[in-house]
Amino acid sequence: MTDPTNEPAGQDWDQLLDQLRQVRQHVQEHGPLDPEQQAEATHAFKQGLAYLENEVNDIRSGGLKGSSGQW
Repeated sequence: MTDPTNEPAGQDWDQLLDQLRQVRQHVQEHGPLDPEQQAEATHAFKQGLAYLENEVNDIRSGGLKGSSGQW
């Protein structure tokens, strides 16, 4: 069962991944992005990195545990 407090972050993560997948597909089909699209893709990528960094920090601080109560 999912923890409702984690759902918004999960939804945000899914949206970031979808956006980056769309960027990849666009580049594969149409070539390089224009500057505005590059800025949006860079922002999405940086958000993803920040999210991962927060997850790692939670794991290191003991705030995130497996089903056994530990990692």
